Amino acid sequence: MHKPAHLMIAIGLPSGPHGDEDNLNREQDDGGNPAADATIGSIVHRLYRGGPSGIRDLRKFTAALEDLADCFLTKDRHGFEEAASEARDALNHLIEE
Repeated sequence: MHKPAHLMIAIGLPSGPHGDEDNLNREQDDGGNPAADATIGSIVHRLYRGGPSGIRDLRKFTAALEDLADCFLTKDRHGFEEAASEARDALNHLIEE
C-alpha cells in the first residue's frame, strides 16, 4: 500500500537586523589585511598580464603550498623547510612586477 504524499509550506520572518538577507553586506569590503589585499591583487594582475604563464606560476605556488601542508602533516621537518622556501620563491616570482 502506498503512503500518501505530504506537502509542507513554511513561512518565516527575519529575526532582527542580522537575520535579514538584504542586510548581510556580503559584497562589502571590510578593509581586511592590506598585505593580503595587495598579494591577491598582484596575483590577479599577473594572471591577466601573463595568461598561460601566469597560470603556470600560480599552480607552482599552490603546489608548493600543498607540499608544505603535506610535510607538516607527516612531521617531515626538512621537507617542511624546503617546501616553505619553495612556496616563498614561487610567491615572489608570482607577484613580482
